[in-house]
Amino acid sequence: MKKMLFFCLLAAGFLGCRSQGGPDLIPKGDRSPATEIEASFMNAPSVNLAKLKGQVVILDFWATWCGPCRMEIPSFVKLYPVYHAKGLEMIGLTVEAPNSQPEGYFQNFLKNFNINYPMAFASSATSRAYGISSIPATYFIDKTGKVAAVFVGVHPEAEIQGTIEKLLAE
Repeated sequence: MKKMLFFCLLAAGFLGCRSQGGPDLIPKGDRSPATEIEASFMNAPSVNLAKLKGQVVILDFWATWCGPCRMEIPSFVKLYPVYHAKGLEMIGLTVEAPNSQPEGYFQNFLKNFNINYPMAFASSATSRAYGISSIPATYFIDKTGKVAAVFVGVHPEAEIQGTIEKLLAE
C-alpha cells in the first residue's frame, strides 16, 4: 500500500498544471485502489469508500491550525453543492485528535467556516495508509474507487474544479 501512495505522490509531483484544462489525471491503467478510511465523523453519519463506488470522491486531509488548509476550505464549501448532485462526495479528514481541543472547538470551526460536507477525525491508521506527512493533502478518487490525482499543498479553486469535472466525465 505504501508503494501505491508513494507512486501517487510521485505522479502528482511530476504531473504539472497546464495552461488549459488543469492538472492531468493519473492514467487509468496506473491508478491504485484507494484505501478504506477509518474515521469518526463530526457532522455526518459514518461514510465508507466501498459504498461510494460510482461516485467521484475527494478526501481532504487537513487541520484547524493549518493556514493553507484554511485557505482551501472555502473552495470546497463552494464546489461541494455544485457537484454533489452530479456524483461528487467530499470528505474532510482532520489529522487532529478529537480531544486535542476544548469541547465544542471543532463544531464551532465547522460552523464558522460554513462547512457543508462531511468532516471527520482521521484515524492514525488512515493517515499512515495515505502517507500523510504534509497538509493539506487532497486525494481525488475516481468512480471505480482508484486514486486518480493527488494534490499536496494549496491549489487554486479552478484546478480543483477542473479535476472534479474531468473525473465526473469519465
